[in-house]
Amino acid sequence: MPINLTLAARLAFLQLFKSNDTGLHFTPRRRAAVLLWYLVIPIHQILTFICFYLDEIFFPLYRKQEIKAPVFIVGNFRSGSTLLQRLLARDPDHFTSMNIAQIYIAPTLTQRAFWKFIGAIDRVLFGGRGRKWLQERDRRWLDTIQMHKVGLFTPDEDEGLLITIWSTMFLQFVFPVVDQLPPYDHFDEEIPALQRRRIMGFYSAIIRRHLYDAGGDRIYLAKSPGHTARIESIYEFFPDAHIIYLARNPLRLVPSALNFFKYIWNYMGVPDGARRFQAAMFRQFKYWYLYPMQRFRDKPKTRYMVLRYNDFVANVEETIQKVYEWMNIPLSDSFRRVVEQVVKANQAFESDNVYTLEELGLTRDLIRQEFAEVFDLFQFNREADAVSVMQ
Repeated sequence: MPINLTLAARLAFLQLFKSNDTGLHFTPRRRAAVLLWYLVIPIHQILTFICFYLDEIFFPLYRKQEIKAPVFIVGNFRSGSTLLQRLLARDPDHFTSMNIAQIYIAPTLTQRAFWKFIGAIDRVLFGGRGRKWLQERDRRWLDTIQMHKVGLFTPDEDEGLLITIWSTMFLQFVFPVVDQLPPYDHFDEEIPALQRRRIMGFYSAIIRRHLYDAGGDRIYLAKSPGHTARIESIYEFFPDAHIIYLARNPLRLVPSALNFFKYIWNYMGVPDGARRFQAAMFRQFKYWYLYPMQRFRDKPKTRYMVLRYNDFVANVEETIQKVYEWMNIPLSDSFRRVVEQVVKANQAFESDNVYTLEELGLTRDLIRQEFAEVFDLFQFNREADAVSVMQ
């Protein structure tokens, strides 16, 4: 198991003994986050590690499960990837994605078998009241999270799988000490080859488990901004993979993403994180615009697709049609109706990601200057509005 224990120890030291120097002050909210991270989560991680080994005993056939032509949705945060993933995931005849519960609670087959057993007991003895109670708590707790709606049974980004081994750029949300973290946001180019292969091997083994659990005959559908830095690694471990890259105008994406980070860091007890790490986030955003385009140059167009955010949200049905034709997958009438329903639902959608450039320490000229190369590469409109729009 490729656990980055060195990083785990370093972050613990910074939090416990250097909190004043790193800005990780022990505010009440930060204290609650740290207690969760170092008391509750480690217990679950230990159980998960045990279950990984139990999988080899009770479910050895998962190793023979093929991963055929998986689809990876990549791009910067706030670029429309969640909408695309959750829409495609509603076509269970072709795709399967992991939900929050599968990613963070039950990534192993042993854990999933345990929870299925508990679910069976609930249905037989209690008429499903336990599940109804869980769904109600799910709506009360997780549905209150702003800007990125989540739920235990809602498809989400599988980057969370790598939290188990302390090998993900998601750690920047829990520990916003960007200069102390490994360059996971430059995964292909800056993470050592051996470590990179171990991480991808761990990740692909969980995908294999998931497909085995899902019946084995569907396409795995992944979505994560973190995968944007793994283009080459994805093609190395999944040679027939399809990658969909979503691109959004920096005038819209940068403030939206920074406001999202501001919300998360405030939630984690670090309210000034977005301003303190603005330069680092700019570097990350810019790299995630440019690096994929570099890697796509020597790949056939059957292996990747670039979608513009504005084109996608303005013409969802047409975009889905193009995606299915590109992957050579038949688009059923039943799924067409699902897409139509989603489009109608989104017409009444109002984003809760509301911000002004001033409160984020941004100006239109600053964004245009910092992302000049991005504007040139994608031919984005430099005069586009920078206020909040539908996410």
